[in-house]
Amino acid sequence: MSLNCPKCGAANEEFADFCVSCGDDLTKAREKKVDEKDEPAQTSEKKLYRSRTNKMITGLAAGLAKYFDMDVDLMRILWVIGFFVSGTTIAIVYLIMAAVIPLEP
Repeated sequence: MSLNCPKCGAANEEFADFCVSCGDDLTKAREKKVDEKDEPAQTSEKKLYRSRTNKMITGLAAGLAKYFDMDVDLMRILWVIGFFVSGTTIAIVYLIMAAVIPLEP
């Protein structure tokens, strides 16, 4: 493992106190590197919400599109196709999801 100097970017031994290239103090850089290891990685947790702003009926399609990183119009087309293919089953699923999934804050 090596420690890069924050000033010049040169690779140094992990426990070096000063940079071999520019002589800069590496103790702060080492402490920062240790702190980054100690902190747990922050993952951005995706949450499913119904949209307040981009809605036609309940905002469910817009919320699902945002959650899955899709185009809203494509999601709406998929819901319409689902209505025609499955009949009332997808309508019941839509109503249940609209009732259960909260509006975005």
